[in-house]
Amino acid sequence: MQFLGVFTRIYGENADMTTSRTLLVSFVGFMIVFLILGLLAIFVKSMGTIFDKLNEKKKPQPMPKAVLPAETPLPENQSEGSVELINVSEEDAAVIMAIVSHQSGIPLNRLRFNSIKLSEEEK
Repeated sequence: MQFLGVFTRIYGENADMTTSRTLLVSFVGFMIVFLILGLLAIFVKSMGTIFDKLNEKKKPQPMPKAVLPAETPLPENQSEGSVELINVSEEDAAVIMAIVSHQSGIPLNRLRFNSIKLSEEEK
């Protein structure tokens, strides 16, 4: 009975280990383990908070963001640039640009077309 340690000091060396006593010893053991785990969790959390505070002091101040000029809207009768038409009529190009504008949801005067080319299909 030497391995029971605290149990023998409380109940004596000749005491029987009943079910209720077993449950009581197990419960006390679990409570001690959970208490120590809780203390460790509090310690780790406090150390994290301390290191976060130290890192905040050491961080360099962020550079101020450059002020970008506000994008001015174009009048509806002006466009972003010119378009090069290669083997395409102006009417076909206008239809293509209108379809792209409608499907993308971007106003036609905000789109920039560099070129529109008729692709040759192989026969």
